[in-house]
Amino acid sequence: MKTPRFLTCLSLAFAAASFAIAANAAPLDTGHVPAKAVWLMHLDGDAIRGSMVVEQMQARVMKKHPQLEGFMAMGAAATGMDIRKDIHGVTVYGLDTDKHNAVMIVHANADRKKLEAMVAKAPGHQTMEYRGYALHAWTHKGWRQSEGKPVVGTFYDDSTMVFARTREQVEMALDVLDGKRDSINEKSPLAGRVLPGSILVGRASAVNPETKCPVLKEAKGFRVAMGESDGTSFYRAKLEMKSSEAATQAKAVTEGLVALASLSFATEADVMKLVSGLETVTRGDTCLISWDADAKDVWKVTEKVADKIEAKIEAKMEQRRQQWGHKDSGKKDAAAKKPEKKSSPKAEKPFRDDEF
Repeated sequence: MKTPRFLTCLSLAFAAASFAIAANAAPLDTGHVPAKAVWLMHLDGDAIRGSMVVEQMQARVMKKHPQLEGFMAMGAAATGMDIRKDIHGVTVYGLDTDKHNAVMIVHANADRKKLEAMVAKAPGHQTMEYRGYALHAWTHKGWRQSEGKPVVGTFYDDSTMVFARTREQVEMALDVLDGKRDSINEKSPLAGRVLPGSILVGRASAVNPETKCPVLKEAKGFRVAMGESDGTSFYRAKLEMKSSEAATQAKAVTEGLVALASLSFATEADVMKLVSGLETVTRGDTCLISWDADAKDVWKVTEKVADKIEAKIEAKMEQRRQQWGHKDSGKKDAAAKKPEKKSSPKAEKPFRDDEF
């Protein structure tokens, strides 16, 4: 049976994060975000390094693809920055809901001279000055882009970099970092404590009206956190909907996904154990979603999903080899592991607002 999208995302999110952001990072600092921001996202590398699920996935990937070590070493030598350990944290925010107007702040152990020398060779490079800061502007072209996009970046200090599409956005970010413009205060809908172990934190007081997500189309804002703490993987979401009916609808969608997973994986105890950890509650126009699971159980399902994906990839590669006249090079054994015995159900816990 096919894995429902939400379970697949849940299983693979930590794996993707492990190479997107490296270990040794910093938690969210709302003092770096302007008061007028309507959304923010933060990735914390300390939390990533502390995650057993991510650690296991990294070890698995490096074992199966040892050549990655060489590629990463080459990248570190070229840029003076090893993404596995030198990036401390990444915060992205916007003053409106258009993601193209976002500002990114990167905290990292970087070789400033080497990076500035590299960007000086970029297409359309030019330098500007703002309050003693050297701003670099250039054109960045992704591998799928037919035309380049403008980028402006600067070093706030030797370990903090700021990037945006325009000079004005970078200057605004520098002003906030220097305390010359107001940052988020404790009354802001984007403020509040961060759950220990949070790898990803996302908060918004406005939603892009062009979003394709039917649930978010009826939302006014949201708060999301996911990570791992003391051996427990967790997910928290607080959806501020436009009406109590919309909140009930959001709850129904979540419960529908749980029901679908229960039907699809009724005989797989390890998957059902993860599904059983999901709870939803509505309070007026607010929908609260809470999920907890033993990190070891999460890894078992993650590994099983990875096995299936790799088996499919290997099958396609083998098919291509056969088409080109190569002999069978041997398919990898992707047999599923036996499910472990079900553990006793957890006692119900009340929802806590400060966990969202």
